[in-house]
Amino acid sequence: MSKIGLISDTHDNIENIEKSMRVFKEQEACTVIHAGDFVSPSTIQAFHEVKLIGVYGNNDVDKDGIKDAFNLLGGTITGDISELNVDGSDIVVYHGTQQEVSESMIHSGKYNIVVCGHTHRIQNSMVGKTSVINPGTANGWFFGFGATLAILDTQSWSAEFIRL
Repeated sequence: MSKIGLISDTHDNIENIEKSMRVFKEQEACTVIHAGDFVSPSTIQAFHEVKLIGVYGNNDVDKDGIKDAFNLLGGTITGDISELNVDGSDIVVYHGTQQEVSESMIHSGKYNIVVCGHTHRIQNSMVGKTSVINPGTANGWFFGFGATLAILDTQSWSAEFIRL
């Protein structure tokens, strides 16, 4: 893998999900990690061109429907937390609903990268050896934030943020 798409807090905004998919295709990001808050299972079909990995967010109340939509797509949703190993780097994905859980993951020293969402704010910081990345909100209208996503380069492990 060389690029992974990072997205969060799509909140049923199908227009921005489709814009995101165009960006992922242009950037050759064949795998997309979604850090939660899809909201409706029906929007998950828009991710059909990529390998989708996701976690539930606090607004994902229809967990069975979302899981079924992932299964139809051949995607992976493991629950509230997903741990991955990509090219030798340990990545954890968590929506970020409980700040103390996020902080525990960030400070554990167990992960190279922590991907989270929830705050709708872009974050790209280092805590010890752990890179903390929040792609912002792909929905874009909450709290006046613009719609954003991120591309994670698995060669340099750096994130590029893109406004939709």
